[in-house]
Amino acid sequence: MRRRRTVPKVDARRTAGSGDGAPMLKVLAPPLSTGDATGESVAEHEFGSVEAMFREISVGDLGDHRANPTQDLGKYDDLWQLALADPITGLANRMLLLDRLNREMTRQRRHGGCVIVSHIDLRNLDEINEELGYSSGNEVLKSMSRRLTSMLRSEDTVSRVSESELVAVMTIEDERYLVPLMRRVQEMLDNPIAVTGRHVRVSARLGTVTAGKTESAEEVLERAGHAA
Repeated sequence: MRRRRTVPKVDARRTAGSGDGAPMLKVLAPPLSTGDATGESVAEHEFGSVEAMFREISVGDLGDHRANPTQDLGKYDDLWQLALADPITGLANRMLLLDRLNREMTRQRRHGGCVIVSHIDLRNLDEINEELGYSSGNEVLKSMSRRLTSMLRSEDTVSRVSESELVAVMTIEDERYLVPLMRRVQEMLDNPIAVTGRHVRVSARLGTVTAGKTESAEEVLERAGHAA
């Protein structure tokens, strides 16, 4: 059984604003190992997932990678990013988000816990684009993406689902941990972002729902969008 989230602790090194100047990391590292630190096998974790199917197809297309494994795995990584990631932020795209959300909801039904979905609407992003240019708007998106991914666990999923909307899928042990976690997220969203020599405050609206046991992933996403 996978480890569930405990009560979130505030880490000053991970507060909003830290790491904004750091290079953007690829969020979607292709899982090529046969297992992870928790002892859960890739077969158990990913069987039937869009990630597993894509890996099987793309690695097969690369042929025998033993001749030049570094070069071929680099090609695979590029294909992975193209198919499953948002090109600006490196976050999961909508297809991968739905797949991971569906799998988290399936695990919840088997093992318990609480799957939560947070929809983040960056409401003044159009204004930032008009005033400072689209490159500055893209920097805002990248910075916000770094902040979200740095404060969540590696097994959580952050996705960009539209021009100005992000979605985070998380699993917590108990619903009572939801309020302090969302308070941390909202505080992060409210902190200004340094762009082109000035500090920009993003008007971000946060809506969070818990996944129902009889809902589909699409229905949960729709409810989260209405809550924002």
